[in-house]
Amino acid sequence: MNSKKPALATITGLGILSLVLTGCGGVQTASGGEDFPTKSVNLVAPSSPGGSTDLISRALASSMEEPLGQSVVVENKAGANTAVGTKEVLNSTGDGYSTVLAAESLFAITPLFVEDADAKTMEDMTVVAPVSEEEYILVVNKDSGITTLDQLLEKQDIKYATSGAGTGGQFGQAALFSLAGKNATDVPFDGGSAAVTAVLGNHADATATQLAEVKAQIDAGELVPLAVFSDERSQYFPDVPTVEEAGHDVDVKQRRWMAVPTDTPEDVVSTLRESVETAKDSPEFQEFLETNLIGEWDAEPSEVVSTVEEDTRTYAELAEEYGIGGTE
Repeated sequence: MNSKKPALATITGLGILSLVLTGCGGVQTASGGEDFPTKSVNLVAPSSPGGSTDLISRALASSMEEPLGQSVVVENKAGANTAVGTKEVLNSTGDGYSTVLAAESLFAITPLFVEDADAKTMEDMTVVAPVSEEEYILVVNKDSGITTLDQLLEKQDIKYATSGAGTGGQFGQAALFSLAGKNATDVPFDGGSAAVTAVLGNHADATATQLAEVKAQIDAGELVPLAVFSDERSQYFPDVPTVEEAGHDVDVKQRRWMAVPTDTPEDVVSTLRESVETAKDSPEFQEFLETNLIGEWDAEPSEVVSTVEEDTRTYAELAEEYGIGGTE
């Protein structure tokens, strides 16, 4: 009898150790693996470094690390108005370690201008959580003497700079000038900063871009803001009217959200979602948004899908009615 006690004690000790280890991360998830995450998570910013998509990705990743309990590594995968990086993630294994900061323009606007047989749709992803929304603002060079949208629309011919085919700035301007019945020419550039430089150099009459890309030039008096493409005035430029106030019903925003492949397990998505929402509430992320004139997108994941689908229908109807776009 006594000879069996040491063995029993050993077994009991191993059982306790097993419970301790389980509490430290050995619990299996619904997907059959260990607690997620057990290693760093990759967040693809489907753009070049320095733009809004990149900056938002890095701020979000930094604020996610503490609630997630792992590092979040941002990787830039630029190309085709965010299509390259987005496709790469959505075509990957749905294990939660490959995520992307998706942009609405890719799904709601780009198909109006660019034909892509392999284009992804909202059905090809699981929305983790909404993250941000940015307004577009229409600006002109101060030397033009133009101070209002009506004055710009009085010009016989208008050349407007854009950051590329299928972007929100391109569509907003194309829709505005079409609704106003103007003869306007799209002058494409590689990115928003190049489009702004074109206006500063008087190589284009106007451009529509995200607020943070032109705030410094507006504050310096080099660019004049004419209107914002939103249903309400921007909190950052409250004196600038909306395009709708001038009688043209054009509302375009750049919305972004975290997405993963559709086969990602629900428990993994839930863990990511909780960390994103906690990150968004952090003082550091809120300060980042305010500094960069970016709004927080506070909505349910299902609302992301419905919003993008609604905007897609609206933009498509405008494009068809006014002959905007044309795939290439």
